[in-house]
Amino acid sequence: MSSREKVSRLRQLLSEATPVAVEPRKEVKAETEAWRRFQNFESYQAPAPLESDWRGVAAREITRIAGWYGWTSEIQRVLDQRNSLFLSSLADDDLRQLLDRMKDLEDCVQQGLGAPDAPPAM
Repeated sequence: MSSREKVSRLRQLLSEATPVAVEPRKEVKAETEAWRRFQNFESYQAPAPLESDWRGVAAREITRIAGWYGWTSEIQRVLDQRNSLFLSSLADDDLRQLLDRMKDLEDCVQQGLGAPDAPPAM
C-alpha cells in the first residue's frame, strides 16, 4: 500500500469517525417544559429547617465529631449505658455529658494529647 493510499484511507476513516450533524432540536412538549420549569423552581427552595433548640444542635455536634474522628463507638457506649436507642431519647443531662465528652475528646486530639481517661503516655 503506497503512502497516497494510506493517506486517502486515513482521510476516509476520519470522515467516517466524524459525528453526523445533530438534528435541530425538536419542539418541546408542554408537559416536558412544565416539568423542566418545576425542577428549576424546586432547586431554589429553601432546605427543610433543622431543629434549632439546644438538643438538636447538640445532637448534630455530637454526630459531626463522631463522624469526623470515627468515634461512633463512643456514642454507642453511652447509649448502651443509658439503655437508650437514639440520641433524641437521652435525658438532657446525659446528652450534655455526651456532648462535653465528645468535645473533650476532640480537644485532646487537636492538642495532641491522649484520651482523658487513658493512662498518661511515656
